Amino acid sequence: MNSLTAKFLSIFIMAGLPNLVFGKMNVLFIANDDLRPMIPGMKPEDSPYDYMVTPNLDKFIEEAVTFTNAHVQFAECGPSRASILFGRRPDTTQVYDLYNNPRETMNLNAKTIPELFKDEGYHTVGVGKIFHDGHSSNNSDPVSWSTDYGDDYFMGSDNYPSYGGSNSWMAVDEDKTGQVQDSTVRDRAVELLTNFSKGTDLSEDQPFFLAVGLRKPHLPFIVPQEFYDLYPKESIELTPNDYAPCDMPSVAYASWELQGYQDVADTNFTGQINETLDSSKALEEVRGYQAAVSYTDHNVGVLLDTLKDLNLQDNTIVVYWGDHGWKLGHHGAWCKHTNFREDTNSPIIIRVPGASAAITDSLIEHVDLAATLADIAGLTPLPTCPANDPGSVDRCTEGQSFKRLIEDPSLEWKNASYSQYIRGKVMGYSMTTKTARFTAWVAFDTEKNVTDWSNLQAEYYDHTTDPLENRNLANLDEYAADVAEMFEQVKAGWRATSSTIKH
Repeated sequence: MNSLTAKFLSIFIMAGLPNLVFGKMNVLFIANDDLRPMIPGMKPEDSPYDYMVTPNLDKFIEEAVTFTNAHVQFAECGPSRASILFGRRPDTTQVYDLYNNPRETMNLNAKTIPELFKDEGYHTVGVGKIFHDGHSSNNSDPVSWSTDYGDDYFMGSDNYPSYGGSNSWMAVDEDKTGQVQDSTVRDRAVELLTNFSKGTDLSEDQPFFLAVGLRKPHLPFIVPQEFYDLYPKESIELTPNDYAPCDMPSVAYASWELQGYQDVADTNFTGQINETLDSSKALEEVRGYQAAVSYTDHNVGVLLDTLKDLNLQDNTIVVYWGDHGWKLGHHGAWCKHTNFREDTNSPIIIRVPGASAAITDSLIEHVDLAATLADIAGLTPLPTCPANDPGSVDRCTEGQSFKRLIEDPSLEWKNASYSQYIRGKVMGYSMTTKTARFTAWVAFDTEKNVTDWSNLQAEYYDHTTDPLENRNLANLDEYAADVAEMFEQVKAGWRATSSTIKH
């Protein structure tokens, strides 16, 4: 028995298998930028991730089903959110950047998660960052929502101060904390929940779907001082593997976002392979990230407490997810933009009234959320998208419902998750299993959306002996058979894997 299983087995035994009645309940759908799986309540003893101060999320985990081995399909905000919200994979949305809009690359009428609920009678509202901003979503995809609150409602007040200038972090004084962007989003969400509890904006017995997008811990780490105070400077530790993996192909590496901030640029850090950020600046960045996560924890706590105070907790499904992970100097790199596990692994936590609390390391994918939410809320089930022209169908999914895992988290589930990342005209198709990660970097025609599998650069990391992915084994003769087998699995993709799911 591993430590992850042992840690929460007592909770699962005491509660027993849930006797659930799924159906039309309210939904609180909380999205987070850049969330690493380093929340104490979900961390096994042998985890390579650091601890955080997150009392509200820890408490939530004790009431929910937590998926620690959830992986996004593209480790960048725009492509990841397009995949999650439309329930389709990046090669179908054709969103590989922060500009393209899935409604232009796919069927104009393709359904998003909130739109699925809207079509079946829900009142759908969003505040904060749900879709990626701007053209990539036509300013938060107005068709998804029952009420147009305007861009101001999604992004927070236009009047909040631009604290920190062009620097990567800043601690905000106590008297100005209400003007920090996520604070305005949180307060508007509380206002909406309060109105819903009174029936305001709802027809009789109409359920609501409220999406709340919290930006932090996205850069810059501008959050109230009290959350920096949780992390004394002398307590901050840097990652032990601040170097690129041995024998890693250079195309697998990226570290360019952080030095776009003036305080980092002033250190002359350029993000080249095996270039290490100045240690004093690195400590500041780690501390800033941790403070930002604790600030988000506080905001999530306010939302969950509001549900309880308004007597909405027992008829509201709560979903909490991150759009991708984040590197804090791991492999010498910062931020996201790779297929490393630090970038693709971001938690999903779901509380369904009546379900038992549990933590599972069964593999799931963020693209599964659309099918899962439709399933547990009693919506019309989503069919699997056809293999030919999947973007032409308005209502389908390329994910799979993991409702059964919510009912019984001890089940074995997928044997692989799939992610990808693009570098110019090369695509890295990545497959993560319970024991390894394999990535094939191959030529990709962005105009025709066609892959050429004949010219390969590969990565293979054995997580049983190398959980931090420090040595690429793909070029070693003794692993040639394994590499060949995994290459064929990556080529076959998720449709071949889906048929092996155990129910």
